Amino acid sequence: MELHGIVGFLDVNIYFLVNKEKSTAVVIDCGTDSRIVFDKANELGVTIKALLLTHAHFDHAGCGAQMQRQGVKVYVSKDDADKLQNDQNLAYHFGVDFDKFTPDYTFTDGEVLLLEGFEIKVLATPGHTDGSATFMVGDMLFTGDTLFNGSVGRTDFPTGSTSRLSESVMRLYKLEGDYKVYPGHGDFSTLSRERKYNSFYRL
Repeated sequence: MELHGIVGFLDVNIYFLVNKEKSTAVVIDCGTDSRIVFDKANELGVTIKALLLTHAHFDHAGCGAQMQRQGVKVYVSKDDADKLQNDQNLAYHFGVDFDKFTPDYTFTDGEVLLLEGFEIKVLATPGHTDGSATFMVGDMLFTGDTLFNGSVGRTDFPTGSTSRLSESVMRLYKLEGDYKVYPGHGDFSTLSRERKYNSFYRL
């Protein structure tokens, strides 16, 4: 497996899990511009087969409909699926257009997604939204807007909850061992570093 990334609108991190043998990729969060996503796929020489959304806010899911029309299967949590069709994706609040759509698949806590040779475990980490999820792939955690390098996600948007976010962050901290942390915005980190130095929550 290879991991690649690009940065989209509002500095959202867009990740590519690449299977070089199959020349395919799974994308985690897509941003708002499908052109840069497909341009990166062309650069890597891969076909995007699936899009996993950590949550349904427009800056992470804004070009999901366009990608879906190009044959990419879109996955999102059951609790965030409706936000792809209503104003809780926040696009309206930021004056941004959002092409509403229905995801191909919804997942719940604990599911293991087997996609393009990758085993991707879903951890429900509500707080930023009620359907926010973290994806565990090997020794990597893709935390969306739950856990950042030295910070955590906002909870003042619709369905956000400070108490649930705290529980979610602690759930991640209590995972055995160390993990590389790939957040929805900002620099990468490690779970051991966040446990010790995160200014919002420490273990």
